Amino acid sequence: MKTLIVFLGTSAAVPTKNRGLPAIALKHGADVFLFDVGEGTQYRLIRAGLSPVKVTAVFITHLHGDHVFGLPGLLQSMSMYDRKTPLHIYGPKGLAYFVESSMKATGHKPPFEVSVHEDLNSIVYGNVRIRRFPVDHGMKESYGYVIEIYKPLKLDVEKLREIGVPVRYWSTLQRGRDIEFKGRTIRARDVLIERPPVKIVYTGDTRPIMRTIEEARNAEVLIHDSTTADDLAEEAHEEGHSSAGDAGRIAYLAGVKLLVLTHISARYTDTRTLLSDAKRYHSNTIVAEDYMIIPVD
Repeated sequence: MKTLIVFLGTSAAVPTKNRGLPAIALKHGADVFLFDVGEGTQYRLIRAGLSPVKVTAVFITHLHGDHVFGLPGLLQSMSMYDRKTPLHIYGPKGLAYFVESSMKATGHKPPFEVSVHEDLNSIVYGNVRIRRFPVDHGMKESYGYVIEIYKPLKLDVEKLREIGVPVRYWSTLQRGRDIEFKGRTIRARDVLIERPPVKIVYTGDTRPIMRTIEEARNAEVLIHDSTTADDLAEEAHEEGHSSAGDAGRIAYLAGVKLLVLTHISARYTDTRTLLSDAKRYHSNTIVAEDYMIIPVD
């Protein structure tokens, strides 16, 4: 099943000529999971070829405006596109009040069910598990998200050959069904091996913290707050953010495969310094750009 990370907005605090406000879509098969909803996200979804109607669930990291002000517009567009299926929105305390107040103030009641969840730490959609973890952004509640995509169980080929089970039975066992072979029952659970899930981590806005290293351990992709270059790291930390070098160190210590720098301050029209600062610690690093797509194997 194909999985794509689509960057819809990669700026920090304010939009720029080339960067919109924070929003990331994870497309996994027919599902689209949306992480943060900066202003104009519904337009950016459409431009990226993703229908707002197809968004399965929304995950908000924290309640600063650049991460949530796009929600009312997204709900309005979903209504205009005649969405019928329920929408689940996950995030910190206060999110339900924001959503309800915006609908009340504008007189907009979506024709589909909108459920806001403020206390769910983990949710499963098919073979995708999404869980949150606390980060340090100077707010009472601010979260990062870990996305784990579980692969089908793998056949223990060596064991099957040892037992002598013919290849024609393997597909049945792969589907989780037991077989009868030479008067004995071969249980699928005894010849199937679990494989570690593919892990993608998005920090939202945060200072550099040990918790991110723990959560991102061996991740396929780490998408990390990289608001400033290293010469402004102290300023970034004071504002509850990280520098590009901070992100590089965390990616190195966590052993991630790919580091993606995002939440880029509007002061940077040229991101080569950010990339250089991060690559001092983690060579496989890129800077996110709006509408950039990363396929995940």
